[in-house]
Amino acid sequence: MNASRLIAVPFILLGAASAVAHGADDYPTHETVEYVIDCMRQYGGMTYDNLYKCSCSFDYIASKMTHDEFIMADTFMRGQAAAGERPEILREGELAEGTRASYEEMQVKAARHCFLPVQAEAEKEPEDDD
Repeated sequence: MNASRLIAVPFILLGAASAVAHGADDYPTHETVEYVIDCMRQYGGMTYDNLYKCSCSFDYIASKMTHDEFIMADTFMRGQAAAGERPEILREGELAEGTRASYEEMQVKAARHCFLPVQAEAEKEPEDDD
């Protein structure tokens, strides 16, 4: 009986490790692909350099946010450009603004971590030292 327990322990540990690696917060493949393709388009096209940097960016964000948090942030980001009265909830209010600000900050950190140009810094004009 003890021998069967010794044999079962590695399989139980392997199963537990697999459950952690593929837990509830894992992102579906299509989410990863969509993010990476959008990122590559934003940073100049479909190149291997962009592929690695953008997938790094996604991995960084996925390590900091659950899938549900990511979906909510992405929804508020995309909804910001929606016209009309109905999507107003996606454009205005504390939740929408706070979620967008937090997500944009996360994207900046991911860009720095993965050596992507940081949009906010690229758009800043040099300050005068008057």
